[in-house]
Amino acid sequence: MKENEFQEQFASLLNRISGLPVRERAMLVGLAEDVCGQEQEVARSLTALEQSIDYMRLCVKYLVFDLEATRRENDCLRRLLTEADQSTERDESGGDHESFWEDGSE
Repeated sequence: MKENEFQEQFASLLNRISGLPVRERAMLVGLAEDVCGQEQEVARSLTALEQSIDYMRLCVKYLVFDLEATRRENDCLRRLLTEADQSTERDESGGDHESFWEDGSE
């Protein structure tokens, strides 16, 4: 039931209650006020729930972004390590590269 439908039906109920004898009216008005209070509490709870869900969605988006960035960084570091390993292997296999520690006088 939509909010405006509820309010219309609730107002109609209160109008009917106002035509009853005092004793019955007091009891029903009390019950109607309780229902109205409960409806407002449900509306507040629903709003809080929607806000929590929105916050959770935002957190998930940030986590996905962070995960993707971390994966890109890991891929980049793996490529750098692979290139460094290949460079080291070429140096150790007797390539034309002179060692920094060798003075070249030999």
